[in-house]
Amino acid sequence: MDSLYNLKGKTAWITGGKRIGQRIAEVLAQHGANIILSYKSSKKEAEDTAKRVKKFGVKTLLLQVEVSSKENVVNAVAEIKKRFKKIDILVLMASIFEKKEKIESISEEDFKNNFDVHVLGTFWPIQACLGIMEPGSHVITISDRTSIGNVYSGYLPYVVTKGAVAHLTRALAIELGAKGIFINSIAPGPILKTEGLDDAYWKKIRSKSIVKCPISDKEAVEEFAKLVLYLSTVMSTGSIYSLDLGNL
Repeated sequence: MDSLYNLKGKTAWITGGKRIGQRIAEVLAQHGANIILSYKSSKKEAEDTAKRVKKFGVKTLLLQVEVSSKENVVNAVAEIKKRFKKIDILVLMASIFEKKEKIESISEEDFKNNFDVHVLGTFWPIQACLGIMEPGSHVITISDRTSIGNVYSGYLPYVVTKGAVAHLTRALAIELGAKGIFINSIAPGPILKTEGLDDAYWKKIRSKSIVKCPISDKEAVEEFAKLVLYLSTVMSTGSIYSLDLGNL
């Protein structure tokens, strides 16, 4: 095992155990971390991820958690404390990505749903875990490339609340620094095609990269997981790490 990324004896909580979260869980487990997976409704996918993770000989825990609910999160952390005592790595993956073509059609519920999942779903787990995170622990939030680069149309509530996640990360770096906890955010570009998105449209998005080096969805997910692994060990805080794949 590469000593640079030796996570043996560490415990990571990933909020979201399918798609990109699945590969993150595998990579962290491969380097020795015990894995906690929480999900809202994707139980089957989380169970599949747990099976993959167990092959690396680490401990696993599955929890159904609504991360936008403070009560749900506090109860989940109580269960985690019984099993693992502490959290060393917190990866906050919960997200929604819904297209809103016309600004006139955006509702109060659209903004509330995005705010609850992205902002509260990031903050409540961090707050609840403070009592079981030791100095040297790492928190990784997920913002978006629009937080630091060009903004695209059709996803206003998503873009605005992901921008809030980036600013929340910067603000929490000051608050958590006194506790010895590192926090950074990944600002991804187009990583993995969302369910229901037209293949031709996705190919068009990929082609906009200024770096003419074609990359597959699988390779993009691998890059994401590698960056999470890096941020699980590096002594950096309050930074927004772009993973734009050249798509500015």
